[in-house]
Amino acid sequence: MVHTLPSRLQRHFGDYLLLGDSGYLLEPFLMTPVTNPTNEAEELYYRALVRTRVIVELTLGVVKNRFRCIHRFGGELQYTPLRSAKIVSACLLLHNRCVSRSIPDPNNHLPEEDMPIEAHVVGAGDRGGTGRQTRDEIIPEFYGRMGV
Repeated sequence: MVHTLPSRLQRHFGDYLLLGDSGYLLEPFLMTPVTNPTNEAEELYYRALVRTRVIVELTLGVVKNRFRCIHRFGGELQYTPLRSAKIVSACLLLHNRCVSRSIPDPNNHLPEEDMPIEAHVVGAGDRGGTGRQTRDEIIPEFYGRMGV
């Protein structure tokens, strides 16, 4: 089953990449931080990845606050992963509608457990080396020219 996961993800996300922290294995479709950046391009990549993940974490915290059924302390989704994904998608759509119509969040604060923390990179590894190859191609292409 694990071997079919990358192809299913590739089919679902196409050419897009997922971002993960150092707790995930580096995969061709899942980019993780560079453990010890050794040059400016790797440092820029690392900072961009961390900034993006902080935005995602803050957004998810706000949505979990608005819809307590998807917050671990407000409830749990006792459904299959597919149905849970549909519920979360519906919450995201409703949240975007609320934002576009300036409907305030009744719980307009983030609980402390949802506040993002600075990334702590310990290096999770790379299954088969192909994720490292993908990341090594991305870094100079998108971040190598930024410092020039």
